[in-house]
Amino acid sequence: MARFWNKAAAVIRNPYVGSFLAGCLASLCLPPLGFIFTIFALSFPALTSAKAHTAWRAAAIWMLAGLGWFVFSTYWVAHSLYVSDPGLWLLMPFAAFGLASVLALFWAVAGWVAWRCGRTAQGRLIWLVMMLGLAEYARGFVATGFPWNAPGYLFSFHLGALQAASWFGIYGLNIIAFLFAFVLALWVVGARQIAVALLIVPLLLSYLGIVRIDHLQDVVQNTQSPTVRIIQPSVPQQEKWLRSKRPEHLQRLVDLSNQHIPMPRLVIWPETAFAGFASVEPELLRRTVASATPFDGYLLTGIPRRDEQDRLFNAAVLHAHNGALKGIYDKRHLVPFGEYVPFRGLVPLIDVIAGPQDFSKGTTNKLFTVPGVGRAQILICYEVIFSGAIVDRQNKPDFIVNLTNDGWFGHTAGPWQHLAQSQMRAVEEGMTLIRAANAGISGAFDPLGRPLGQIELGIADSLDVQVVAALETTLLAKMGQMLFVFMLMLTAGFAYWLDRRLD
Repeated sequence: MARFWNKAAAVIRNPYVGSFLAGCLASLCLPPLGFIFTIFALSFPALTSAKAHTAWRAAAIWMLAGLGWFVFSTYWVAHSLYVSDPGLWLLMPFAAFGLASVLALFWAVAGWVAWRCGRTAQGRLIWLVMMLGLAEYARGFVATGFPWNAPGYLFSFHLGALQAASWFGIYGLNIIAFLFAFVLALWVVGARQIAVALLIVPLLLSYLGIVRIDHLQDVVQNTQSPTVRIIQPSVPQQEKWLRSKRPEHLQRLVDLSNQHIPMPRLVIWPETAFAGFASVEPELLRRTVASATPFDGYLLTGIPRRDEQDRLFNAAVLHAHNGALKGIYDKRHLVPFGEYVPFRGLVPLIDVIAGPQDFSKGTTNKLFTVPGVGRAQILICYEVIFSGAIVDRQNKPDFIVNLTNDGWFGHTAGPWQHLAQSQMRAVEEGMTLIRAANAGISGAFDPLGRPLGQIELGIADSLDVQVVAALETTLLAKMGQMLFVFMLMLTAGFAYWLDRRLD
């Protein structure tokens, strides 16, 4: 037995195996678990790469650390293949590791550049913070972007700590998260005063956040807020597009919409809740809207649509009780390999996985105006994860509505992670964010990120929530990414100073 444990310890101490396992362990700091101190595991690849003999060795270490982080935290993406076709289960490991490998490349480049920039172990650790922060920002827009599970989401562990998103946004929080993650590495290389200072950062941010909530809660509460109704039908993804099941599904949506009296003026259904085309079945849509709304009400629902050129869009529509169309929003940020396929002709079997036709990208951001409720910014599915890019500053809405499905991912961490990212957007923008999901998790957050109500995963139900008035502004909304850029420059300057002092 002793020989076994000795061999196991030797394997773990291997810089590559250890870095992969460290990435896996560190990802447990993310929602829904929120074990924030597991992020200290990233000190292992940080310290190992800082002392590496070559930049390529440092890059390999961070490639494996990133692979562990993303495989362990985005494994649920592969679940969508099984939901699409259970016969594709053999491809699930390739999907999980394929996506994680692409995302880990950003960390690998950061590790390579940080090693080249730094001269000392302490300097390289701080250069790593700067470069990983920059890599996470790049991950938000390169190849359309996929900024899912950024390290800064560890600050979702407490409502007070979450308030820091209103100042720094997720990209600034990433820098703080990496500084916190490297506390043990900084202690080992002799930067103990810095390590102790960074150790108290989450506690300090939590305290300042509690002060912010206490200061603003009267502003948020002392307003008359209209009510809207969220519908979560919890239709199994395998049944969603079955024609034989559609009457049952539509009746469920209508019954849930009428579940409580009185009915609010605005009823919200999730992404592609109406599984058909309005242009093909206008009368069915009109009758459905009339059945699901009060006489002066409106229905906001997701629906696929085709335009005059036969292009396919993932859309949201707003209909009045009489069936009059009051607004159309086409999804602007499409999911690669889900809603469109880059280089479709070069990818084998892709028609089976993603369907034979790509969705087209929307080109305009149209707010929906609901009398008596306000102007709504519509976000479909993962459009809500793009920090700083969800609201037009020149055409500011009163609240945000996120329509999503999430039925593809079953009872995994994915829906909970999506919910946490929506909560952070509410804090960043200082606006009520309402989330209507097919299978869960539906709910809403006020401008301080406090939950206004929630429908649990897999439950069919309705929920009435108030649209709390938006804050006048937040620091992030006012400054955009300027504070993040300043943090990058400050971190780089500190790394340069450490190298010069210690070299």
